[in-house]
Amino acid sequence: MNQGKIIFISGPSGVGKGTLISELKLKHQDWIFPPSCTTRDPRPGEVEGETYYFVSKEEFQKKIDDGEFLEWANVHNQNFYGTLKSPLLDGVKKGRIVVREFDVQGFLSAREALPKDHFISIFLKPAESVEDLMERVRARAPISDDEVTRRIESIKKELETSKFYDFEIISVGGEIQQMVDDAEKIIAENT
Repeated sequence: MNQGKIIFISGPSGVGKGTLISELKLKHQDWIFPPSCTTRDPRPGEVEGETYYFVSKEEFQKKIDDGEFLEWANVHNQNFYGTLKSPLLDGVKKGRIVVREFDVQGFLSAREALPKDHFISIFLKPAESVEDLMERVRARAPISDDEVTRRIESIKKELETSKFYDFEIISVGGEIQQMVDDAEKIIAENT
């Protein structure tokens, strides 16, 4: 049996990470798409246990204390996100492709914690300006001006980390199929 691979997908808010993963999930039902944990509130359409495990800050802290996370981070100085170890590592042991969206902080931690032959990493980079990307984010859900300012700073920092990823895909607004094709090609050639 071949060893599986974890596919880390990262990029700034609004770049299309969730859309890409949703499309891959529809096409590749044999792949594993484990949700992570977050302390933020669900957005419209998000499903507990599919999109995320939505937990309280107290539950999240208990999982940290119990060593259940591969990585965890406080994102945008607001909410906590964490990736449970067992679904990823069990999938790799079973020879499966495991796809996970990771924020940049989480990826930088996870890449240090795993053997390199366990994963490949893909960074989605927006084709448009940071301001245009923020319009995508605003279209998704209403956010305050303070939140916009925080997000813009986060996006700029995240873009600087793209050099730490194995591959980069340029995300052009509305061109979802190209992004899916690019990701599938990368995964096929490296697993």
